[in-house]
Amino acid sequence: MEKRFVAPLTEPEQQTLTSAYHHGEKRALRRRAHAILLSDQGHTINQISEILQVRRDAVSRWFKQWEVSGLDGLIDKPRSGRTPVLDEHDHKRLQALVAEHPHHIRALQARFQEETGKSVATVTLRRALKKKWL
Repeated sequence: MEKRFVAPLTEPEQQTLTSAYHHGEKRALRRRAHAILLSDQGHTINQISEILQVRRDAVSRWFKQWEVSGLDGLIDKPRSGRTPVLDEHDHKRLQALVAEHPHHIRALQARFQEETGKSVATVTLRRALKKKWL
C-alpha cells in the first residue's frame, strides 16, 4: 500500500492550521487540522487514524478536502435540521409582549398562544428571548 501524505505546507498554511488546531470553534475542525499537521510531520494515515481514534478513510477524506479547498474544506458545512418553531414575526411579537409582561414567562406564554395560535413551551420562549438578548 502506497503511503500518502499532504503536500508540504507553507509557513502561512502551518500557521493557519495551528491556529485552527488550538483555537478552532468546533472539535471536528481542530481534529482535522491536527491530522493535516501530523501528516506534514511525516505521520502516515494509519498512524494518524490511531492517534486521533478515527477510521483510515476519514483521514484520507480530510486530506482530499484540504487539497481541494484548504481550510474551508475542513470546516463542516451547514446541515438541514428541524425548522424553527418561531419565525422573525414571532420574535418581534415576543419583544413587544416582554415589554408588557417583563419577568412573567407564563403570562407571556399564554398571551403569545392566544395571539398566534402557536403552543410553545416556556423553555422554547426562554431560549428565543435569550437568543435575541432580551
